[in-house]
Amino acid sequence: MTNSPFKLNYTEDLNLDPLDHNQAFIPLGEAVYQKLKTAIVQGHLIPGQLLSENKIAEKLAVSRTPVREAIRVLGSKNLITFLPGRKVIVSIPTVQDIKEVFEIRMLLETEALRRITNQHTKIIEQMDESVQMGEAYRKQGDLVKMGEMNTRFHLTIISALENQRVQRFIDSLHETISRLRSYSLTAEWKIDREKEHKEIVTLVKKGFTEEAVSVLKQHLTTSQENLLTLFAQK
Repeated sequence: MTNSPFKLNYTEDLNLDPLDHNQAFIPLGEAVYQKLKTAIVQGHLIPGQLLSENKIAEKLAVSRTPVREAIRVLGSKNLITFLPGRKVIVSIPTVQDIKEVFEIRMLLETEALRRITNQHTKIIEQMDESVQMGEAYRKQGDLVKMGEMNTRFHLTIISALENQRVQRFIDSLHETISRLRSYSLTAEWKIDREKEHKEIVTLVKKGFTEEAVSVLKQHLTTSQENLLTLFAQK
């Protein structure tokens, strides 16, 4: 076992807030699905955690039917795993999952970063703003907002490719990437990783593209290694 601050927990205790029944009307099954998906992606329901239909229904004050519908959809997106004995758990990322996602990110983000010059003022401004807001949220200990800014920073880089098919592909991986980012930030939030983002922006502004790419590669490599350490024991 490692000394990772992130531990798998096979308890059925659910970190779920009640469902907001005052929101604009959407089918109840969809509302439950969105609630559970967000809880999984943001790390409130953690890998390996048991999901009981009865307990979820009780927490959200709904019947088991919409919960069952939501679980079926979550299963189709590999966010949960069905085990023998009709048990359901939040899916646990494998070493292969982590390596594949980061291989994709490394290929796309480094190529995209190479296309950003100091003439891309809007993109650079968006990256800069994401860094500043991410640092502010880190100091507040707000991992959810910090994760959102982290996601925004990296998606802004990818936008430089100006490729709609690539964007749709990244969108299809959104939940998986967001989950891994959430777990990584849980382990790293006390470490100022925003310094690396800021360094990337500074180097791009100066026209030092390959130097910026080198920092990005190390940034992604470190995140991958931390996640592999986190889940290799599982």
